[in-house]
Amino acid sequence: MFESQSEPQRPTPGTANAAGLSDADQMSLLMAAPLIFGIVVGAIPAMSARVTAWLLEHNMIIAATESPLLALPGAEGAGLDLRRLIVVAAVLAVAVALAVSGLRQAVDRRRQQRLRVGDQG
Repeated sequence: MFESQSEPQRPTPGTANAAGLSDADQMSLLMAAPLIFGIVVGAIPAMSARVTAWLLEHNMIIAATESPLLALPGAEGAGLDLRRLIVVAAVLAVAVALAVSGLRQAVDRRRQQRLRVGDQG
């Protein structure tokens, strides 16, 4: 029926993205993601008590008896006072600033690369 084809079709090689993952690797990760997510979500309650105890022991959070300003969910009433809340807000602000800076540099790098090859769009 298909004898008119003179040479057999060759499979196309998988292309790799910027991270070096082939199409098959990406598909495997997509297939494994629900399983990994389920394991992580299932492990959170078991780890919560140990993590809360560690955070209390190292004075990173305060106990519920000290009436925290912001109670953390799953920490049995333990949470953050004003001083710790300011530190957490500062760390989050720095993390956001670094992420935006990195994103901006990536966009500029791509734009410069496109201009070098002649794409004006």
